[in-house]
Amino acid sequence: MFVSYIVRVEKNLIELFKGNLPLYKSYWIYYVLVNFLISAPLLLVTKIHIQKFIYSFSMYLVLNLIYYFTSCIGVWRSSQKYKGNKLLSFLARLIVVIGISTTILELKTILTIIYSI
Repeated sequence: MFVSYIVRVEKNLIELFKGNLPLYKSYWIYYVLVNFLISAPLLLVTKIHIQKFIYSFSMYLVLNLIYYFTSCIGVWRSSQKYKGNKLLSFLARLIVVIGISTTILELKTILTIIYSI
């Protein structure tokens, strides 16, 4: 049962990456909701926690970024295939660009914190 769930998640992630999911699903479920759920623990991390668990935190951060960029690529590709309102397609890509820009700035801050420990 667990293996079939993992296989289903893997297939969905591949479809997301290829841009084969509908735009609403790739944007609202994978980009907004799942990214929020994955990133929420980062809001609770303090400098002391980072010091104690530097390797675990680094691995978590890397996995988080891999998923984030996968979802960005998926939304971008889904928006290119979207046949509906072109404004929605444009807005989805605009949000992805803004999101990547802020993520890079946040990553710079996080790396500064990690290496100043």
